[in-house]
Amino acid sequence: MVLLYGQTPARTCRLNSAHVIHDEHGVALRLHTTPLRLPPPLDELILQLADTAHEHQHAVMANEHNAPWLFPSQRPSKPLSSKQLATRLRRIGLASESGRCAALLDLCTQMPPAVLQRLLGVSPAAAERWAAGAVRTAYAAEVARRS
Repeated sequence: MVLLYGQTPARTCRLNSAHVIHDEHGVALRLHTTPLRLPPPLDELILQLADTAHEHQHAVMANEHNAPWLFPSQRPSKPLSSKQLATRLRRIGLASESGRCAALLDLCTQMPPAVLQRLLGVSPAAAERWAAGAVRTAYAAEVARRS
């Protein structure tokens, strides 16, 4: 979620099984208002998380859907903290903040701001700022290649 869709570790940790949609069209994840269809192999990984969450469902839950967390902590009713997720990502060599920024730069060059808002919850103003940054970055890379 962090590297593909620019989600913060905090938002990623708060995902629960109610955010996962599995239907005849495949697997989607509701990160904001419009479900986002997931590509393979991410679709299968998310289904595994949802299945595991249901298998290890804690008796007490504390989210709006009363659904198991996709990233549960050791404490019943609590998801993994964003700090714990960021630490896990660092341990496997993924810098969550720089990866998130790179993902948002890339997405903002591919989709209009309104689409990013519906899919990811990125405000149109923020999406436009990210897109402007992507254009400047691409321009700087092109100038560097020329010299």
